[in-house]
Amino acid sequence: MRMGFIANRSIRFKLLLYFIFIISLSILTLGFLGSYLYKKSIEEEMNSHTIQMMNQVKNHIEVYLKEMDHIIEYLAAEKAVIEFMRAGEQDWATLAETGAEVQRREAIFERQRPEIAGILTVNRHSASASNALERIRRDPLTEERWYQAAVGNPDTLHLFSHPIGRNIKLRQNISADQVLSVAKAVKDPVTDEIIGVVMIDMKLEFIRSIVESVSLGKSGFIFIMDEKNGVVYSPVNRIVYRITGEWSGGTTGSLVKPIFGRNYQIIYNMFPDIGWRIVGVIPLNESLKVVSDLQTVTVVIAMVTLFFAFIASWFFTNSIVRPVGKLRSLMRKVEEGELNLRFPSRTNDEIGQLGNSFNKMVEEIENLIHMVYTEQKEKREAELKALQAQIKPHFLYNTLDTIQWMALDRDAQDIVELVVALTNLFRIGLSKGNEIIPLTDELQHVESYLVIQMARYEDKLDYEMLVSDEIKRYRVLKIILQPLVENAIYHGIKTKSGKGNIVIRGFRDGNALRLIVEDDGVGLPEEKLIQLREDMRVTRQTGRERGYGLFNVNERIKLAHGPEYGISIHSVPGQGTVVEARLPVVNI
Repeated sequence: MRMGFIANRSIRFKLLLYFIFIISLSILTLGFLGSYLYKKSIEEEMNSHTIQMMNQVKNHIEVYLKEMDHIIEYLAAEKAVIEFMRAGEQDWATLAETGAEVQRREAIFERQRPEIAGILTVNRHSASASNALERIRRDPLTEERWYQAAVGNPDTLHLFSHPIGRNIKLRQNISADQVLSVAKAVKDPVTDEIIGVVMIDMKLEFIRSIVESVSLGKSGFIFIMDEKNGVVYSPVNRIVYRITGEWSGGTTGSLVKPIFGRNYQIIYNMFPDIGWRIVGVIPLNESLKVVSDLQTVTVVIAMVTLFFAFIASWFFTNSIVRPVGKLRSLMRKVEEGELNLRFPSRTNDEIGQLGNSFNKMVEEIENLIHMVYTEQKEKREAELKALQAQIKPHFLYNTLDTIQWMALDRDAQDIVELVVALTNLFRIGLSKGNEIIPLTDELQHVESYLVIQMARYEDKLDYEMLVSDEIKRYRVLKIILQPLVENAIYHGIKTKSGKGNIVIRGFRDGNALRLIVEDDGVGLPEEKLIQLREDMRVTRQTGRERGYGLFNVNERIKLAHGPEYGISIHSVPGQGTVVEARLPVVNI
């Protein structure tokens, strides 16, 4: 009956049926075969990519470790290090002299290599030299595990991950579980006798940066295990602690294991010299997601192809040409400037999406026109304000200059000095709009302010500036000292009985610039000092007017240079107050 039904149908129906059958058979065959071959190719490519990324991480770490070995070898060949190692237990003079030179040598590498947290040099009598590491207890360092291991195998670089429980600590705010220690014995170049050990603490941050520089898909990750199956470094992922050392035994390999109900591919590779293993973990469903997407795309293509094969050519042409013609007509009107037109999208197919995109494009054009108009208007207003801002300082300087010459004509030298100080105060304060100025200008600014205040408090105030000449060339935020001096005058010296003194100090401390304003005024009560520190610690409150006070200076420094810089306050009631501004060193 079915054959008779087909036989009695029209030629169009038969051709359409045969056409759909052939297309369906071809698509299904190609789809299944292509999916199988593509799946195998994806698995091989994923494994190859993972191994390549792991080798990249491994090679980078090995290069770092070799560089640490070279640093130790370099230090071991230094004359000062050898003399420090040879020094006797009671040879205090030699130990002190050579120890200082050893620390200078260590400091060179600590500055050059930011991944080094600290270097420690220990001789066979437990004497040590280091800039960043110090002994916790008086127990001999020669009895430490890392020292014994280095002496026991002097030709090998020894690694210790998370060296917790040592008799040493870092002076920096870095705990032992945040570093990786490498140690190696030092031999006497003449007698070939072991005379000490050099140890380097490396920040685990360098391993983290290397590991995070590569990617294993969306949720795959890499972690590193030491020779005792302890985790040297891993991202925050609970899967790490489900992977046992037995799974990654041997030099290299790959296996699939279920973890938390999902299958993971685990690929591992061993560091040949140190016994560590680098392990890559990839969820299988993620690595095969591309294959699943391909199958979905294949089904969609098959459905679309069958649909178009079934639809009559006239309906197809009419359904496409009509909306396209409508869209084309709207585009021409938009070109002529009619921006209030919209495409009536009734479908979500390609034409409908194109119509939606057209509507969004027209809206964006309207928004851009409005934005350009607004920007031009704001630009003109800003230019006017800038012109006004230029006129006002110019007028002010001319007026002050006139007052100065009038005072000179009347031989009023005290008025001349005040006018000059006020002129400098305004000139440096405005600084042509610059926020960063040389420290020498900032010192001139605050000195001009002090000259004006001393005229007001003639018998009440005196000051002294002790600033190193070498730091005056550095650049700082403008108007940071004047608010501190103003605070010292009005809250410290003004209410003091008798004359008060203000001392301004400035010097460089490492990579920081320290500017200190010290007064011998009445000081601050302890509860007020605590509240002031707390107010400066919290986030700035919006809408709160603070002028150029301590809060403003503190916030400006932190916003410009980071939270590690800013203002600190120390005060003793009845003795005075010390306010310090800590800034980074910025050269001209």
